[in-house]
Amino acid sequence: MPIVERELYGFTLPSPPKAGSSLTSFELRTNDKGRYKNYVYTLSFPLPNVYRVLLTGPDRPRPPHDNIVLPDKPLEFKLTSLDDDKCTATFDFPSTPGAAELDGSDRKRVLEISWREHINLASYEYISKEKQRVLGDLPNRSYALTEKGVMRHWWIEADNLHLGLGEKAAPIDLSGRSFTMHGSDSANYDAYNTDPLYKHTPYLISTPKAREGKEVQSTYAIYHPTNSGGLWDIQSLHDDPWGQFKTYTQDYGGLEEYVLVGKGVQQVVRTFAELVGKPRLVGRDWLGYLASGMGLGESDHPIAQELLSTWPDLCKKHDIPCSAMHLSSGYTADEKTGNRYVFTMNKKRYPDFKAMVAHFHKNGIKVVPNIKPYALQTHPHYKRLHSGDALFRDPAIDEPVVTRIWSAGVGDNEKGSWVDMTSEEGRKWWAEGVRSLIEAGCDGMWDDNNEFYLHDDDFISASSFPHDISSPIEGKGSVGLLGRMINTELMNYVSHTELEKANPERRTYVLTRSGNVGTFKYANSTWSGDNLTSWHCLRGSQAIQINAGMSLMQSYGSDIGGFAGPLPTPEMFVRWVQLGVTHSRFCIHSFKPNKNDPSGAAATNTPWMYPEMLPIIRNAIKWRYEHIPFLKRSNNLMWLSHEEALPATAWLGYGPFASDPNLYTQEILEGFDAWLGIGNILVCPALFEGQLTREVYFPKSSPEDNSVYFDLHAPFRQYLAGTKAIIATPLEHFGLFAREGSVIPVGKEYATVTELKGPGRTTIDGVDTLLESEGGVVGLDDWRGIKIFPSTNSKREYEGKWTEDDGISAKPKKTVVKVTYRGDKESVDVKVTFEQNEFKTLWGDRVYVILPAGDERKVNGAKEVQKDGKTVWEVEVGKKSHWVIV
Repeated sequence: MPIVERELYGFTLPSPPKAGSSLTSFELRTNDKGRYKNYVYTLSFPLPNVYRVLLTGPDRPRPPHDNIVLPDKPLEFKLTSLDDDKCTATFDFPSTPGAAELDGSDRKRVLEISWREHINLASYEYISKEKQRVLGDLPNRSYALTEKGVMRHWWIEADNLHLGLGEKAAPIDLSGRSFTMHGSDSANYDAYNTDPLYKHTPYLISTPKAREGKEVQSTYAIYHPTNSGGLWDIQSLHDDPWGQFKTYTQDYGGLEEYVLVGKGVQQVVRTFAELVGKPRLVGRDWLGYLASGMGLGESDHPIAQELLSTWPDLCKKHDIPCSAMHLSSGYTADEKTGNRYVFTMNKKRYPDFKAMVAHFHKNGIKVVPNIKPYALQTHPHYKRLHSGDALFRDPAIDEPVVTRIWSAGVGDNEKGSWVDMTSEEGRKWWAEGVRSLIEAGCDGMWDDNNEFYLHDDDFISASSFPHDISSPIEGKGSVGLLGRMINTELMNYVSHTELEKANPERRTYVLTRSGNVGTFKYANSTWSGDNLTSWHCLRGSQAIQINAGMSLMQSYGSDIGGFAGPLPTPEMFVRWVQLGVTHSRFCIHSFKPNKNDPSGAAATNTPWMYPEMLPIIRNAIKWRYEHIPFLKRSNNLMWLSHEEALPATAWLGYGPFASDPNLYTQEILEGFDAWLGIGNILVCPALFEGQLTREVYFPKSSPEDNSVYFDLHAPFRQYLAGTKAIIATPLEHFGLFAREGSVIPVGKEYATVTELKGPGRTTIDGVDTLLESEGGVVGLDDWRGIKIFPSTNSKREYEGKWTEDDGISAKPKKTVVKVTYRGDKESVDVKVTFEQNEFKTLWGDRVYVILPAGDERKVNGAKEVQKDGKTVWEVEVGKKSHWVIV
């Protein structure tokens, strides 16, 4: 981009307040003459640990968005000192009830601002009475104007770790790189080098690296809620006399900036969720194996409906549980040209679409169809969209924007137009199309190809919104100022709203490929887009997963086996499945056309594509189903994701493990290990060809931590926190380790329903899932095990909880189960109680305690029984035990 950087200065304090007074905002202004006329700089505190800067001017309006859900009620903060002659002021962070809990720290924090020449704002905190800087503007260069936007410069902490920014290429540390802030259709991307990918998330976390014996400074994040494009540069620039720094450049509009400060990454991510909204709760069916019919859905011989309808039988034949089918856009392909015409139906391929959906439902498989927000000029609805002013306009010719859009096969494109979702007619057309698919029985919507990558910022959008958009522009506005991804958000909004209208009692499911921060108020699942089949991309997917989780994309995964490129080798496919079953979204999806096979099926990634690997693949998928109660219901995963913004797949240094200095080494940061449930299961994948052993480090939660990790694949093998070990990673498995004290609820290793009647069993078209007892393959969720990992030290007592619900209701009744346990060398004491008991589970009031493999201790007061040839211990919930408090 051309360098246009005009340093912004000349601010004064119009009405100096008195030192010691309480304020809700602090305002600086330029005068109405000179180069910088009528610019306003406002500082306020929306939360006790968040300060907000708003900088606007006559040609720099406040960015239009609705990406903040927190009501605009700034808190009072204290002006502790003011020197109007020297142009300096100091403020205390607000102190309000609950601040320490949200903040994660009781440290005193202050802001200092000066404005004699350039505005310079810095935040400080006191550690052991010593004043230390948390974040500061780059002196004499803090704010500058670009051609139509704003540029920000900060002093950089050379040794900090930088995380977040949504969906960015590996490794997880973003330091020393530059990133574009908009989404692109990045098909076949390089997981280590391609930028941008599909999401727009201008939210950067900066956290100090832990050092032995040193109290760590606070973590902070910087968030710009604009939808306009931009650029984040994190210490890759060096410019004397300023040295190294980090810079955010926003293409359009004034600057709205939130700085979030907390004890660590966990507290900052939680604060981010308070600002922008917590992740939506995902239904349990979307946590199983999600299949894709892209290769199958393109078939004409046999027709796609016949081919797809064999899927449940294929799953049964190969003993592979399956929870959902993604219907790729082949169902909309024109019978003659093959062009995709969204919201139309290829009757030749799908003579009775609704019956096919009901067939899937009967076999316990939900259906989500692919829909795309554009229309080719040959689309039967194109004239309606044109006449309804539902297409973006090119002001140079005052005509709808026409561009090349993907149309049929690989590399095929035709002329067409993106549909402007800021127009009433565009949203109305989208709503009608979504309703038609709901009426056909579809359970959710797959909002795809929605990057809205229009190539000219001067294109015009209708700028008509169905709800309040902060600082709306008057009349029609430019794509550059409004931001392309407001359309992605509105597309997801309409899909969600129509699903909610049709079935208000059910949790909606909207899967989106692209998105801004506001998108995830409506979409509750996403993925890393059209990845490339390679070991390189497999390895990079783990870092992308982890940063996405810290950016509130909590139901996230990659296309298992790779979407584009060659078929994965048998070994690569196994390793991808093994990694994928530990992610919050597990979908095997690909598009690998094979002209030698008319059905396309042979070129589609399926669990049974390599018969010699099928037993390993089956075991991994069944492990996934066994742990769905942990994934879906455990207070450590999806419920805590929804309620407290904790990512299911987390960086090793998350939460209490942030103090372990070993986790900040290059070896760990560029590695691939992660938490599945923070502090519960340590996932150590094998992601290199032929990797049969590898080294693992076992994180510590504190310098005194001497807990152990239990090897889930090797009886009796335990590892001490803070140590390293060489582990075996045969093709049959990679490293999985449960941390001492974990509580991991488990169920059956195949698909189940939570109710005999009601939304837990009956789909939106009224079809009941066929149960095992009725000749089907779906079981009842009527058995609950609890995996525990006790020490032999009786003074160590552990506690865990998990939440049960029907897995589908919009406002679910909940049952919260609490487990307390401890052990000695001979036996284990376990106590299970209901803290809340609203949802009546099919497993009733009996749970089965599972000790680590090879552990021959007994569970006191419990009945010893056999389950699949293994000893488990039956415990009645709430029953009085001989638990003795030491």
